[in-house]
This record gives sequence, C-alpha cells and structure tokens, in this order.
Amino acid sequence: MAIAVPGTHLAFDDTDSPEGMCTTYLATLMLEEFADLDLIGLPRLVRLNPNIPWKTRGNAAISLCLGRGSGKSRLCGHVADTDIRCYDRGAPVDPAELLERASKVLKRVARFDCDKTNPGIVASRAKPPPALYWGAVRGILGLRDVESQLKRSGARWRKFKNGRGVIGAASAMSWRPRDRTWEVIAYRSPDLVGTRRSISDESVIAMDRATRRTFNNYDYENHHIAIAPGSPCPILFGIRGDSSDELLKAKDMIRGERPSKWLLFMTNQGTDDHIVPKRVRSLKPRDSARVDVRVAKYPVTVPGKHVILRVTDGCEMDAAFYEPSRAFRDVARALIPGDEVTLYGSVRETPRSLNVEKMLVRRLVRDVRKSHNPMCDACGKRMGSVGANQGFRCKKCGKKAPYSRAIFEKHARNVKPGWYEPPVASRRHLHKPIRRLSRVNIDNL
Repeated sequence: MAIAVPGTHLAFDDTDSPEGMCTTYLATLMLEEFADLDLIGLPRLVRLNPNIPWKTRGNAAISLCLGRGSGKSRLCGHVADTDIRCYDRGAPVDPAELLERASKVLKRVARFDCDKTNPGIVASRAKPPPALYWGAVRGILGLRDVESQLKRSGARWRKFKNGRGVIGAASAMSWRPRDRTWEVIAYRSPDLVGTRRSISDESVIAMDRATRRTFNNYDYENHHIAIAPGSPCPILFGIRGDSSDELLKAKDMIRGERPSKWLLFMTNQGTDDHIVPKRVRSLKPRDSARVDVRVAKYPVTVPGKHVILRVTDGCEMDAAFYEPSRAFRDVARALIPGDEVTLYGSVRETPRSLNVEKMLVRRLVRDVRKSHNPMCDACGKRMGSVGANQGFRCKKCGKKAPYSRAIFEKHARNVKPGWYEPPVASRRHLHKPIRRLSRVNIDNL
C-alpha cells in the first residue's frame, strides 16, 4: 500500500549522455520552472545499480517534493539568482499539472540524440513501495512491472523513446533511507560548460583537512581533485558528506571558477545499498555482493598489472584487483593461502570474477616457508625432494626423510587485519568509504 506524504512528488531519470547534460542539473531547471511552488524536504539524488549496462554515466535519478510549504524552512540552494529554501511539510498540488509542466522542461534539455538516453518522468501524491528502490539498486527491474506498481500508487508518468527512465524515476521516488549522505553540487555558467574547469587544488585539500564529515574530496595517491567530474557536464564540483550543515560551509572554501548556482541533495551515495551478502556459488553476473572467503592460492599479477586472487568459501572464484586501484593491489599481493577476508564488489560475466571494491582482512595465517632440504643423517649430504610435500631421499645412500624434516623459516607479513579500499578516484558512487563505517549521520532532513 502506498503511504501518503505531504506535497506532490516529481521524479525523473535518464536525461544525460556521456557527452553532456546532467540529471541533477535538470533539478535546478525544474526549480526555476516551479518558482510558484515550494520545495518540501531536500531534493533527492538516488544512485541505482552501478552494473546496469545501458546506464549513461553514474546511473542517478532525481526526486523532488513540491507543494505549498509550511512550517520551518532552511536554505538548500541558490538558483536563478534566488535562494532556494525547503520546508518541513506542505500541501500537495495537482500531479497532472506538475507532470505537464515538468515534461516541457525535460523535452527542452534532455540528450535525445544519445542511444542510451531514454528519459522518464513520474508525478504522484503517494510514493511507490520501497521494494522498487531495492530492486533497482540491487538488480534489474522491468518497465512493465514498474508501470503496474505506479498505476496501483495512483501515479502519472510520461515516457520518452523506450521510456526506461521511468524505472529510475519511480525507484528514486520510492527510496526510504536506511542510511543517507548529502551532496552539495555547484554548477557552471552555461557559457563555460565544455571548457576546462578552474579549481584550486590547494583549496580542495584545505577544505578536506578542515572538515570532519566530508569524504572523497581529494585523491592523495593520484594527486587528483575528486570533487570535479571529468565529463563536459554542467557540474563544477560536488562535495559529499555526513553533515548537510558542514557541506554548506565546505562549498565556500573552494577557490577558482565561480559557480552560477548550487543545490543541496540528500543521497544514497556512500551507503553500500547495492551490496548483498552472498555465497560464491550463488553469484550471478552484475551482482554487487559481500562474500566471506579464504584465500585459496597465491595471488598472480597478469598483463595490465591487474592482480588476480583465487578465493573460496567451499566454491572457488577469482577476485580481481585492477591496475587503477594502485596500492590496493599491494594488499592483495600480500595475501597467502589460508588468509580469511571479506570482499565487496561486483561480478563480471567474462571471465567470471569479483571486481573488488573494498576488503576486510579478518584473519592472517603464519607465513612459514621451506628454506632448505634436510641433511642426510647417514652421510651428511643434502637430501633431494621426491615431490611436493612428499618428503626427501638422499641421492647418495637412498635414505628417506619426511617433509617435516625440512628447514622452515617464518616470514613477516606485509599486511595487517583491517579494512582496505582503493584510492578515491577508483571508488564507485555507492561505495561506503572506510571513514564512514564508524560515523553516525547527524542530520535528520
């Protein structure tokens, strides 16, 4: 059963392309269009299954709640030279009118020339059930099933091209956070979009060190600004964190190109919502999973400098640590058979492997290796091996000795139990960074 909430919900998805535009930017254009209405609660930026093959870029959908605001309000953006405030609650407006007006804005700016861009827009007074969100962030939903659910929720929607964006829009609208973060996004002046961004590295580093509850700001391993996208989209930068209040201060610490507008979003980024605990035997292509496994074989570095680690929980599988993850690969190289680890990642179809996004080293075994074959007690000569772990035989007198007679040495381990993750530039939007694992969100918006 759909749950009635204040205001009227408007959600949209699949409007961008690799060459430009941004669905979050469309949120600012919608707020310009609906200047006669109020924003109820923060805009929501919802990332969905990162393994979907037909996504345009980051697979994000947007959900807004609009109406006649009442109660307390707070600053959450600046659009069209006007401060944007969001209200605690509000009276709903007509979904049909909302859909009609919003569709005109979407048709004006969506990148219909891209084959993968198939926009969808949904308006409703009631949210669809949260199962839609969990199905879309962890799996693949069919458009027909989603439309059936929207019909039951009393929603109205509009499809463009094949209309797959309706799936993302409905799923974003249905999100009820168990965990959440926030992102403040600053946008470029239209005449600068497509040109090189001008952002001071020093100011980003200073902001990162001055704030306690932001994350993924700067990649110190690769000397890379992580808050600025690499695509020719309208975003100047986006700062993520666990405190919306701190984000509003953080955005003002960035020096360089001046943003033309900005907007604060509540998001599911950095939550690991896409991850499901599974056994190796049950993993399917495009799954995002957490598996508790034991290292089965010594790691191998393959062409391209990727590290492949054979693991098992009774069923074996390769775990891949790719070259862009840099020092993260060194942790994988330091593991040996018998070590126990928990791996987070997504399943690749060919070759079948788990692309590792994060790792917890739970238990390490002693690294004891044979250094020398034993000496023969009878003639004092070094004995020869008769096969792997099968013992020894003296080549001169033929006397035998068990494998336990070999000389062993204990080697220090170059890894410790604990959490490990790739550098900032190699992390996915939904990846929960290690620094968040012990944090508690301090906002309730």
